[in-house]
Amino acid sequence: FQESVKSQHTERCIDFLTKELKVSNEKEAAERVFFVSARETLQARIEESKGNPPHLGAIADGFQIRYFEF
Repeated sequence: FQESVKSQHTERCIDFLTKELKVSNEKEAAERVFFVSARETLQARIEESKGNPPHLGAIADGFQIRYFEF
């Protein structure tokens, strides 16, 4: 499920930057757009506020990489 959401959001962001705003080409936009789950980020920050490592808020594989990119 998360991969389909990620794909949909990434595609929409690239279209927005290239076709609507016309501030980037597709290749450049694809290299700069990334996806972070708001729910995972919120859970990670809650865990951090409790003194726990952020990965305890992870929902899906690869969270650590996405979180640090964010």
